[in-house]
Amino acid sequence: MTSDSKPPPKTFAEHARGIAALPGEKLAELKQYGAEKLQETMGAFQSALPALRQAGYAMHEFEIELGLTPKIIAHFVPALTHEAAIAQAREALKDNKIGSAMLGVLARAGEVHRQIKAPGFSCAHMEIDVGLLPAVRLRYRADETKALPPA
Repeated sequence: MTSDSKPPPKTFAEHARGIAALPGEKLAELKQYGAEKLQETMGAFQSALPALRQAGYAMHEFEIELGLTPKIIAHFVPALTHEAAIAQAREALKDNKIGSAMLGVLARAGEVHRQIKAPGFSCAHMEIDVGLLPAVRLRYRADETKALPPA
C-alpha cells in the first residue's frame, strides 16, 4: 500500500463487530470504575468510623450493594453525646469528604429523630447509603415492653 492510498473499506460485518464490541468495552470500563470507586469509598468509610463513634454513632453492620454504581449501606445505632464530641469529630473528618458527609447526614437524621414522636416505638438504627447520592433512613421498632400484650 502506498502512502497516498486509502485502506480498504470495512465490510458490514466488520462494522457490526466493532459496534457490538463497544457496549461490552464500556460495560467493562464501568465495572472497573465502580470497583475502583468502591475501594476508594471503603477506605474513606473505614477511616471515618472512629470519629463517627466519637460523635455518638456506633456502626453495628454494613452491606455492600453491587450495581452500576456500587454503594455501602452502613447501619448505625445513635447514642447520646455532647456537642464538643461532635465538633471534635467534624475536625477529625475535615479532610475525609465521605466521612464528613456521613457525619452531616447522621447529625441531620439525629435532629429529625429527636423531633419524631412515635409512642411505643424507638429508633432501632439509622442507615446511610454511602454512594453517589448519600441517603439516610431511620428505622423504628416497637418497644419490647410496650409491644407485649397485657398478662
